[in-house]
Amino acid sequence: MRRVQLGISQTVLADKIGVTFQQVQKYEKGTNRISCSRLFEIAAVLNRPIGYFFAEPHASDREARLVDKVRTGEVKEGLRLIKAFFEIDRPVLRRKAISLLESFTETKSKTR
Repeated sequence: MRRVQLGISQTVLADKIGVTFQQVQKYEKGTNRISCSRLFEIAAVLNRPIGYFFAEPHASDREARLVDKVRTGEVKEGLRLIKAFFEIDRPVLRRKAISLLESFTETKSKTR
């Protein structure tokens, strides 16, 4: 998610950490594990501390599962949604966007 937020392609990230873009794809999908040293390099390129890549202890299990779905590409629209959300520069519009999305889930659960 951070790579997309910064507008960095898989190829550019791969070049900066010395692997192929296919390897970056495998890292992002969770197909291949990332060594500690490689994760350190990725964190440096993405300008984040290494702890950024680990679930927060206070995050709920549901939130962690949702983040995992987005990270692994299971919810392909998730990355588009997150990118669009962070492009909204006015806090009031962000709150309205969240309310709108939440209203869809409330409607969906009421119709079941």
